[in-house]
Amino acid sequence: MHILTITYRSTNYYVLDNGKTKLLVDAGWPGTLGEFRYTLRKKGIVLKDINYMLATHYHPDHAGLAQDIKDAGAKLIVIEEQVAYVPQLKNYIKPGVQYNDIKSEGNIVISIQGSNAFLNSIGFRAQIVYTPGHSDDSITLLLDTGEAFIGDLPPNYFSKDSNDAVGESWQHLRRLGAKKIYPGHANPFSMPLFNC
Repeated sequence: MHILTITYRSTNYYVLDNGKTKLLVDAGWPGTLGEFRYTLRKKGIVLKDINYMLATHYHPDHAGLAQDIKDAGAKLIVIEEQVAYVPQLKNYIKPGVQYNDIKSEGNIVISIQGSNAFLNSIGFRAQIVYTPGHSDDSITLLLDTGEAFIGDLPPNYFSKDSNDAVGESWQHLRRLGAKKIYPGHANPFSMPLFNC
């Protein structure tokens, strides 16, 4: 498994490449397709080579280019818990920003429970974990080897106690074996930095 970090405008996106399939975690700022393509090319990736994408949550910096990337050929994986949030993304877009609404046609909608089987079918030993705290539609992609792509899940020290959504999400990830954390807006770090 090869993990490439794509960073621009203070947000990280990750391309997971298993040698046959490329999976994009999070999908760029709206109106920045040219910049996104350029940043991918600098890492040796052509946009049309991305087979699948997954948004950790439906905010502009994590899903703003989802329809543009679908139009280039990628399939959007949506968790059932996220379906209602996809059309709400347009409410976060500032006037004058070029944004293409995400169409439901062609999306692959799966359950959290079915995520492991689906991801295995496309060559990734992984699961999707529901991790609310930043937003109610936040999820984490957790590889069987312990890498966790968390989007904007706040650090555990933002949690008032271990029973709120942030604390519970971190405890859940720890129980499932998360070891290395790949956040949306910082450098990767090891799980032991948090007291979960």
